[in-house]
Amino acid sequence: MVDAPRESKYSPENLIRMFRKAAFLRNEMIDFGFTDNGGAIHSAERILDLLGLRLNYSGLNHINNLRNYPGAEFSPAALEAHERGERVWIEHVSPRRAFTRGAIREIDKGASVQEFTDYVRKHFRLVLLTAEEKQRLDRINRSEMTQDRLGSVGISVVKRRGLGAT
Repeated sequence: MVDAPRESKYSPENLIRMFRKAAFLRNEMIDFGFTDNGGAIHSAERILDLLGLRLNYSGLNHINNLRNYPGAEFSPAALEAHERGERVWIEHVSPRRAFTRGAIREIDKGASVQEFTDYVRKHFRLVLLTAEEKQRLDRINRSEMTQDRLGSVGISVVKRRGLGAT
């Protein structure tokens, strides 16, 4: 039996180690004729979500707490809705499936820990949108990573008042 690593099970180092295993398993499942829609990619997606939170949203222990995170990004309409106590929606700027497939390609190319960390830091970004904005975004581009996915549908982003605009 292999000794378990000593660092936290959710440390970036361990999550990258687990992502490599999930990527390998996903690729093996695809080779056997299974599909991502059938579930081959789901473990890799989940691990990548955990890793992205650890790397880009320090101190945020669950994605659903993003609405109250000091550095959270909102569309202006979503920020107003949130301040009125209305529901806002969390959106992955890089669609999860495409982002995960890209991350698996990085692993397959032999990315070092630093190169992979840089890839995740660059592409893992969450924003808060209104339901209408989320629907509009999904209608135009629900599945591809692009340079300016939000801007291409006319959505700008701001940080909560007092924390600076982006």
